[in-house]
Amino acid sequence: MKLDISRDFLDGIMLQHPQPVSGKGEVKVNAGLNFLPSSPDGKLHTAVVTFHLVVEGQEQPFARGGWRFLFTSSEKLVPQEQGGSDFFKHLLVTGVTKITTVLNPLCLHANLPVIPIDAGRMAQAAQTQPQAGATNKQPPASGAGPGSMPIP
Repeated sequence: MKLDISRDFLDGIMLQHPQPVSGKGEVKVNAGLNFLPSSPDGKLHTAVVTFHLVVEGQEQPFARGGWRFLFTSSEKLVPQEQGGSDFFKHLLVTGVTKITTVLNPLCLHANLPVIPIDAGRMAQAAQTQPQAGATNKQPPASGAGPGSMPIP
């Protein structure tokens, strides 16, 4: 089966100064790959890479972003059933890289450190999260989840 990315674009981005915390205040990354419903013929698909930065001990992320991919398949495909494929790992890595490329200049202008993300390491630990409908889902309060890793 042939899979092709036909279009990709920024879905949304948000950055705010994190609230001060006592102690170490480790920053956790949470990224995931979500799918919207496919076309009726099962050959046109939408995947959204979500990305959240959460300071340990806080509920809300101080940075988040989404990158949307439109892709086609040569045969009927249910993306949620193909979650571990190399193509979807590639989408996750590409989406996280593009989001951090947009976030890092914003961090510099906000006098925050840049985000050193090893997207390859994140893809190894990632699992796709099938979801029918909207993808703007808050990460778990702990910041842990698929693709979660501390920032050194």
